Amino acid sequence: MTVVHKIRKEFNEPFRDVVAGFAQMGYSQTAAASACEVPRSTFQHHVQRFGLCELFDRKNYLPECKSHPRTGNEGKRKQIFTDGHLLTILAAHGDIGRDRFDYLQKAPCASTIIKRFGSWSDAKRLARGLR
Repeated sequence: MTVVHKIRKEFNEPFRDVVAGFAQMGYSQTAAASACEVPRSTFQHHVQRFGLCELFDRKNYLPECKSHPRTGNEGKRKQIFTDGHLLTILAAHGDIGRDRFDYLQKAPCASTIIKRFGSWSDAKRLARGLR
């Protein structure tokens, strides 16, 4: 028996109506999944599949929904390294490739530098300007 059938049988209403009822009562998806006694990820999958994400209040909605991505600074990690610090580290290692850099360096990794500056070659060009 699928989760949708289980919820339909338990509440004696269609899945869409059960989800809408929880949303109207102010439940988050996590709380609604808990009340239905199903894993949150499974519940969220079915809510997305049926297109019911917009029913839930965004303040109560903890996990990111693919149809409603987060905006602003929610969930973004704080930058540990400044641009100047990254370029200084890169300049100190000369003209080595990114694989060798990852092998020698513990932190930051080459992918951090690439994400910050767009590409390894762009970062190396900027680092050469510091020397």
